[in-house]
Amino acid sequence: MKKILIADDDRAILTLLSYNFRQNDYEVTIVSDGKKAYDKARKNPFDLLLLDLMMPEYSGIEVTQKLRKEGNFTPILILTARDDDEMKLTGLSAGSDEYLDKTTPMKEIIVRADALIRRNQMYNQAPSETVSEALDESPSSLVTDRLVIDFIKKEVTFDEKVLDLTKREFEILELLAKREGKIVSREELLQHFWGISDTAETRTIDVLISKIRKKLNNHYIKTKRGFGYYFDENET
Repeated sequence: MKKILIADDDRAILTLLSYNFRQNDYEVTIVSDGKKAYDKARKNPFDLLLLDLMMPEYSGIEVTQKLRKEGNFTPILILTARDDDEMKLTGLSAGSDEYLDKTTPMKEIIVRADALIRRNQMYNQAPSETVSEALDESPSSLVTDRLVIDFIKKEVTFDEKVLDLTKREFEILELLAKREGKIVSREELLQHFWGISDTAETRTIDVLISKIRKKLNNHYIKTKRGFGYYFDENET
């Protein structure tokens, strides 16, 4: 049975979410503020964390940042009453895996949750076909004059400095690096990491790529206009 932690300070929403997830074969733990969510997530294994954006003590984004800094990469889905693209991108940049507003139909929330868990299990166990087929029998690291990507330790070193990448940023860089020279579209990246291919969501990919590029001083990741992104060992 899949284990989910749901954090929200609205009792009615907690009741609604917990009921629907239990009906879909989830073992549900509920808490009413961000600190309790953080403490529970640190001490117990969950398949997914479903966090409200605005909560007492810690916000959903703060919980995400704290866990990611500690190396906890449990999939995180943030729910919010705010329909705000910038806040959504802030949440994703902090390390959350999905960001939905509370008007999203319950069925879709559960489908997205299932997809996040499935994707995480696939990533941690065995590479899938399609966009990740190049992950099979790939080297344990990629080394250039200035860049080292350790695929085992999940660590990136640039100019002898270890970079602070979020889980999703590392995964995107890893995938592009292992498919060096091959163009990967935004839609493929969305499908691979989020289980969706909605063109309306491609800005999320653009923002994450921009953040990775900034950390690499705009080297290595290139754009094929109208097609997607690719990795090139050539620094320029």
